[in-house]
Amino acid sequence: MNSVSLLAAVAASAALATGAHAAAFINGGFEAGIDPGVFTTLSAGDSSSITGWTVGGGGVDYIGTYWVPSEGSRSVDLSALSAGSLSQTFDTVANKTYKVTFDLAGNPAGGSAFKFMQVSAGMNSTVYAFDTTGHSLSSMGWFPEYFTFTATGASSTLTFASLENSPYGPAIDNVTVSSVPEPAAWALMLVGIAGLGGALRASRRREAALA
Repeated sequence: MNSVSLLAAVAASAALATGAHAAAFINGGFEAGIDPGVFTTLSAGDSSSITGWTVGGGGVDYIGTYWVPSEGSRSVDLSALSAGSLSQTFDTVANKTYKVTFDLAGNPAGGSAFKFMQVSAGMNSTVYAFDTTGHSLSSMGWFPEYFTFTATGASSTLTFASLENSPYGPAIDNVTVSSVPEPAAWALMLVGIAGLGGALRASRRREAALA
């Protein structure tokens, strides 16, 4: 087997081992949706203003130029006048583990210094806190966080929920979802890479002998 064929076999084996599945998660940066201007308050049940996401609870503020986002030009304050939430349902594989990454900050314009929120999906949930002390609308202090969950079916709903009953809630941006490779997949990849390295070395020795 030449090096190209070996590499293809390794990739195929890894894909089979992980049960590769493309999650239809979209718009993690909130860039697709209506033009929020400075910011626009969205009510519970709104599933069209931010593409792919559904608003719940007390509503959220869709942020445009009100503060500096983590990336792009838009982000979300999870509290409108009271605690709200934002959810998205996407394809998953049952019993597979997924990693959610996101950037967390908090509205520094009022309310308590610490902003609390809960992230949930599958049977998993975690509470996060952000301290707005020393931060401002032009210096939000976005901090990278992550959350892992195990899917219970062919689809999962990821929810970010504010725990702040005030107009000054936790803020999120730059959400991504990716599947976590299973140990068997990593082992196959390592074996394949080692085999590829050996094949390349053998090929070089043959070329040297023929030179």
